Order: sequence, then C-alpha cells, then structure tokens
Amino acid sequence: MHLQNYGKLASPLLSCVLALSIGAASGTNAGAASQSVAEERSARVASRPVAREARANVYEAKRETVLEGTVVSYTENSQSAPTGAHVMLRTASGSVDVHLGPATYLQSRHFSLVAGESVRFAGVSVLANGASVFLARTAQKGNQFITVRSPRGSLLANGAVRMLPAAERAQIKQPGGAR
Repeated sequence: MHLQNYGKLASPLLSCVLALSIGAASGTNAGAASQSVAEERSARVASRPVAREARANVYEAKRETVLEGTVVSYTENSQSAPTGAHVMLRTASGSVDVHLGPATYLQSRHFSLVAGESVRFAGVSVLANGASVFLARTAQKGNQFITVRSPRGSLLANGAVRMLPAAERAQIKQPGGAR
C-alpha cells in the first residue's frame, strides 16, 4: 500500500478507537444510554407520517394511470392550484379535475378542448390545497396527441423538454406537437 492510503485509513480507525474508549470509560451507563437513544429514535420514526401520505402531492411515474372520459368544461386560466389550463372530465367513476399546464403551450401546439369531446389522459392524481387534481402528462383527442409533462412531472412549457428522450423531443419540435 502507498503511504497516502494509510493516511486515508488512519483517520476512520482513530475515530473508532476513540469512540470505543469513550464508551468503555462510561461503564455500565453506556448500555442504558444507547437503549434510551434507540427508544427515542424508534419513537421519532413511529411519529412520522406514512410515506404514501407525505408524497400525495408529488408526481411519481410509477403511480401513473390513464383516464378516459368526456370534457364537461375547459378553463384556460384557472386560479385554483395548480394554475393554468384545467379540464373537468366526466369518467365512469365520476368527475375529475385535470391540469394541463399553461394554455399558451397547448395553443402553440394547436391543441384545444371543448365540452362534449372524448379525451384520454395519462398522468398522476395528486392533492393540491386539499383537493384531488389529475396532473396530465399526455393528452389525446381522436388522433391528436400532445405531451405536456416529462416522465418526472415537470411541465414541458417550463423548459423540461430537455428531460425527454431525443426521439420524443424531435416530435415535439414538429408543428402540432408529438403524435
């Protein structure tokens, strides 16, 4: 071994020796103290919210689902969170609020929606201000298809296009967006 490698190993070894000597010096109280620390740590972990609840407002691709239904209404500039274009969609299981991002992005891709049209969205349902909102990643109306979010949930209108695979980026650059 080189001298430099000994130096890298010496520091962690000295730390371990120091920790062991402090533990031995404290005697029998060390066992009780470590048990108390372990109990405190367990209590902190138990008091944490369940991971699923904590991530209810995060876009996770593994939770992605598909919604199909009929457009009830379309609002270009909704003030409810998340702001932007929203579609109220009637599905077999009820009405769903679908967020599509900035209306200007949809307009630049020649994508519009009107009441009565059949559409299909792929995305994730999240909680926003206590209400459930479906964050659409893709939207399809007839043979017209548009991608509005990256697989990580970032809006393409905000520059997330660079996160897409090269083939998908090339499709988006074409007039009318991805097909």
